[in-house]
Amino acid sequence: MHFRTQPQDSKTVPMYSRSRMTHFNDDTLQQQHHSSTVRPSPRKTLEPVRQILSSSNTRPTPNRGAAIAIVASKRADQVQRTAMMVCGACERELTEDLYSGEHRVLRPSIRRCMDCVASGNQLVLLKKGRTRPEEDECPLCSLPLPLDSDQSSSNPCCLKLICNGCLLAAQKRGIMGKCPFCRTPASDNDQQIIAMMQKRVDAGDPKAMLNLGNQYSCGNFGLVKDVRKSLQLCERAADLGLKDAHYRLGFVYHFGVGVEKDTAKATRHLEAAALGGHVTARHNIGYEAMRAGNHDLAVQHFLISAKLGYQDSLNNVKIIFMQGRATKADYAEALRGHQKAVAEMTSPDRDEAKALGFEKILSVRRAKS
Repeated sequence: MHFRTQPQDSKTVPMYSRSRMTHFNDDTLQQQHHSSTVRPSPRKTLEPVRQILSSSNTRPTPNRGAAIAIVASKRADQVQRTAMMVCGACERELTEDLYSGEHRVLRPSIRRCMDCVASGNQLVLLKKGRTRPEEDECPLCSLPLPLDSDQSSSNPCCLKLICNGCLLAAQKRGIMGKCPFCRTPASDNDQQIIAMMQKRVDAGDPKAMLNLGNQYSCGNFGLVKDVRKSLQLCERAADLGLKDAHYRLGFVYHFGVGVEKDTAKATRHLEAAALGGHVTARHNIGYEAMRAGNHDLAVQHFLISAKLGYQDSLNNVKIIFMQGRATKADYAEALRGHQKAVAEMTSPDRDEAKALGFEKILSVRRAKS
């Protein structure tokens, strides 16, 4: 953003300075006073002044309002030449002289101004996304969905993620062959499946956009593989704030899947996903910080994702602790939080479904239908 300085709103200002006008009037009046005792008329008194002001040798003083505008313009140019940086803690746009040399070179999301460093203000990236959103709950049992994607699935009719425990419970109740959530009959017809997804895309459902985009990227359900269309659908879903779409785009740009690698874009999308509560995105940001040697920041990210139930984050906190770069309290906090999150994602039905295996659950569904 360009910093714009608004010029002061000047009222009507005389073309010439008051002191200059007074000087000419005084001299003229004194001459008139000595030459005649008769009081001169104002018209005759000001005539010499008009002659002097109209002479070609006299340069007029610039308009005061114009002068202020010129000064303001120069100051604005100076401000524009000074780099403006956004603080990742207070989110203010400040000049670069308000950041230490160490923080000037950091990306905005992890940069802090000197005031925030001194007061210990935490980065917005570390303040948000510390809990999983409501959409991460199974709509049937209301428990947080397992982080392992193999332990849940969705149908194209409503795209609600259902945990395998609830799928198994639905099997036991004899309601297989229908969506456990909306009871729409299941279909094996590729065209019908794509039509259901497209209907939800047309209605503006970001989950449907991401799901259909994934099918285009793989060429599933009879679709012709189209990476460009897949990317467009994912970007539409991300624009609507879907954290899973941001994570998908972070993956695409990080590895260059169908596009040129773009680390900056990948990082922005991963951070957007993490701010929305995406656990794997949070872990990946911590991992990149650890690779860059910023172990303090890495531990803070790993603590968040470990306390949301991510096993690899807990393992990394332990490794950093064993290296002497994290405290025992850090590891203890991560361990307690991880155990609590895992307990919240556990149920007897889920344990039974996990032991049975997802593929066997699907085969049983086909046998019952």
